[in-house]
Amino acid sequence: MRKIILLTILTLHYGYADIIGGEISFGIVSHTPSGDASYKRSSSQNFENTFGFNETQDLFFKGYLEHPLPLLPNVKLGYTTFSTTGDSNVELFNWGSITDFTGHIENSLSLDVTDATLYYELLDNWLEADTGLTFRYISGDMRVDTNLVSQVINFSTLTPMLYGKIRTNIPSTDLSFQVEANAISFSGINAYDYELSARYTFYMGLGIEMGYKAFHLENDELTDTLNVNANFSGPYATAIWDY
Repeated sequence: MRKIILLTILTLHYGYADIIGGEISFGIVSHTPSGDASYKRSSSQNFENTFGFNETQDLFFKGYLEHPLPLLPNVKLGYTTFSTTGDSNVELFNWGSITDFTGHIENSLSLDVTDATLYYELLDNWLEADTGLTFRYISGDMRVDTNLVSQVINFSTLTPMLYGKIRTNIPSTDLSFQVEANAISFSGINAYDYELSARYTFYMGLGIEMGYKAFHLENDELTDTLNVNANFSGPYATAIWDY
């Protein structure tokens, strides 16, 4: 029995080693926040006008592992941070334990987005198409400071999302174009994100990719009393190794 198992492992290794592959990328995204939020039944407060949130640059990572076993899905892992800070002067401002405050506030918002995606290849030639399911974990915090009170909200949520990707490889060139997206909508949550990009591969799978990245989260279940309608979008650039 042990010999059979060992022979199977060796067969898979030598038979498929040349077609097991994947991709790793590290990038930076410059995003501008928009949207609003309410806390403890206060009226909605605008990210730009009330909190003064600014354009920010953050890092992100993606990794893919693809194999030749037909029944098992391929795997993608991803991590992105969306963070922003701001300050403003407010009048009769209400937010949690801060009530009817007039004066200067300093604010911050941070979302850590971790993805684990299981997907299948539908096409794999000059036109590539993938589809699958993403399990997304979002955690973070929102902070509002006055000269008297500091209000910090921590939140987290786990949700499944539909996943899809289409890439067009231009024949006889090292140029390709891609769209990649996740989306879900059900009671309490409406979320999506997408990337539109162009890629150029230089040598041995090394290349660069540039495009536009958008993230939307509308959720009234991050905590019992926090409702968020948040958008982060802007250009990005990333270094890629397609192995």
